[in-house]
Amino acid sequence: MKKVLVMPVLAVVLFAAACGDDGLTSGGSRATVRFFNATTGMAGSGGFTTNGQFATGSALAFGEATQTCSKVDAGTASFGFGAATTGGTGLSGSALATLNGQSVTAGGNYTVVATGSATSPALFMLDNNFSGSLGTNQAAVRFVNLVPVTESLATHLNVVKGAFPGPFLGNNMPLGEKTPFDIVTSGSNEYTILRGKQTVLSGSAATLNFQAGTVNTIAIVQNASGGFQLINVPRC
Repeated sequence: MKKVLVMPVLAVVLFAAACGDDGLTSGGSRATVRFFNATTGMAGSGGFTTNGQFATGSALAFGEATQTCSKVDAGTASFGFGAATTGGTGLSGSALATLNGQSVTAGGNYTVVATGSATSPALFMLDNNFSGSLGTNQAAVRFVNLVPVTESLATHLNVVKGAFPGPFLGNNMPLGEKTPFDIVTSGSNEYTILRGKQTVLSGSAATLNFQAGTVNTIAIVQNASGGFQLINVPRC
């Protein structure tokens, strides 16, 4: 079995900034979109476009998400990703990946993510809608597989709640697949991430702290060194 290098998990990123910080709201005839870059191997930052226009503030290094969200008109939208200019105000060339024909709902809440290598990225749009209710000491959490496909290794992942063999939240998840939202007690929660039958994250490296009342999307990513990491990507 191929040995997988397990690196320490990135600190869970909890953004205090909300979409309303720059006057954006999720109401009316528009939706809100946050961008997240999980690509590796890019010399500078990666940037995103919406309907062919560069999204302000979306020049991002690996593991970064936009501090504020963009407004997008309801209807059908397209997104792009490529290398950002040095000043972070546009793409330095053509988009390296596009995601077309995406249905955007008025008042919707979305995250567009880029993953894979800098030369061959892939884009996914995540719907962040959560219709459940949370108690005063509860949070909601889901996981999304953003580990890129390679020629030598499958990237189907398993997400276990607690230590293995605890209950499976996600089973044999391919790239881009997400688990359903799970309601947990706020505070410290342990998980185990497996590639097939091989554990790649566990213990303190896969223990996350959730604030009460929050809805969390945890991205499972792989850095340029091959280490697995968990990053909390906040919704708008």
